[in-house]
Amino acid sequence: MSGLFGTLNNATKGLNVQQSALQTTSHNISNANTEGYSRQKVNMVADNPYTLGGIGQLGTGVRIASIDRIVDPYVNNQLRNENSSLEMYNKKSEVLGQLEGIFNEPSTTGLNNNLSKVFSSWTYLGSNPELATAKTMVAQNAETFTDTLHHMSNQIDSLHEDTVQDIEKNVIDFNAKVQQLDSLNQQIFNMTSQGQAPNDLLDQQDKLLGELTGIAGVEASYDKFNRVSITVGGESVLTEDSIAKMSVATDPAGQLTVNDKTVDITSGNIKGSQEALSEIDTKKQELNELAFTFATAVNTVHSDGGEGLNFFELGTDGNYAASIQVNKEILADVSKVNAGKNIESVVGGDGTRAQAIAALQNTKLGYPVDPTGIEYDSDTMTIKNQVGGSTVSGAYNDSVTQMGIVKQQADNMVDSQGSLVSLLEARRDSVSGVSINEEVTNTITYQSAFEANSRIISVVSEMLDTLINRTGV
Repeated sequence: MSGLFGTLNNATKGLNVQQSALQTTSHNISNANTEGYSRQKVNMVADNPYTLGGIGQLGTGVRIASIDRIVDPYVNNQLRNENSSLEMYNKKSEVLGQLEGIFNEPSTTGLNNNLSKVFSSWTYLGSNPELATAKTMVAQNAETFTDTLHHMSNQIDSLHEDTVQDIEKNVIDFNAKVQQLDSLNQQIFNMTSQGQAPNDLLDQQDKLLGELTGIAGVEASYDKFNRVSITVGGESVLTEDSIAKMSVATDPAGQLTVNDKTVDITSGNIKGSQEALSEIDTKKQELNELAFTFATAVNTVHSDGGEGLNFFELGTDGNYAASIQVNKEILADVSKVNAGKNIESVVGGDGTRAQAIAALQNTKLGYPVDPTGIEYDSDTMTIKNQVGGSTVSGAYNDSVTQMGIVKQQADNMVDSQGSLVSLLEARRDSVSGVSINEEVTNTITYQSAFEANSRIISVVSEMLDTLINRTGV
């Protein structure tokens, strides 16, 4: 179409396109602070031209080719993966911080200090074997030591249970988000198959996928309709036509399963909890070994190799830190504390056995010590140092130190990953983020184009009025 009506048609198209561009700009500005929103851009192209015989082609105005969502898939994928690692280290650091609080070392109320008081009381008894108060001090300090072990053991068990419950909660959240993602997939398919671009739905899809990756590292793939499929540990959780639920196994606690198959994840909040659980179980085992080794060594010397009364009582379920206690007979009658070499009849002023027990502070014992493998000399009342063994205090300090190293490593990774995630977020925002200044500039540009097209319509209207009403016979 040429002539005035062609010009009028061009200007009308221009008005409509500029209106759409202004609406998209308004949408961007409105969502400038919306989490997960990616800015959109109207792509304008020249409409198909009109061929005028003998002259050539005349332009027929402008049209909208597409409204694109401005994203960098590579950066988004990187950001999801690195944020998943950040969530893992954050959770691990958080739980290990609680574990460090249980051990509370170094402090005047920690287990190490209580252990030192136990050995000090035996040393004092060795120098004052006839003092009833010295034996009372031995029993009371030992009871305080066992109470501390009980408290630590119970706290570790509670932390273990809380961490497993946190994993279970995350699994519930994960399954709920997979359901939402499946619903989004259907909506995206319906629009894409009709040739429409579901930009806002794709933003929601990316946001949900990021949240899923933060919970448990997932692998994502897309089909030609932009539907996302995800796998966890090699097992499919969501496909175009199927959905599976993740669950938590009871044994071992915290292990994930999909379709009744065990899956191992490499990152995410749940992975951080799993690694923390492993450290919790290790520290619980080391605490049990310490309680068993210490009690066995003291009992061996105090009972003279099993001939007399044991100083400590131990349970048989392996949970020694929770079951260790001072022998009830001794608590009822502290005179039964063996201070001298002769355990059958007390020899006045003899504190050699108490001194021998105090010397256990520097004796290297195996962990866990094998009671049948202890080389005990009844004449000297000593236990032979075991090759590769460690003192009770040394083993405990090594355990606390190792825990501190693991916690520090997690903290360092949090700082490192945090910096990397911040860098990737800045890169994503530079591509997909809404710049108010840029959008205001676009607003002025589209407004000017709208006004110019309006002016053309006004001019053509005047020309048509002249042509129709002011010319003729």
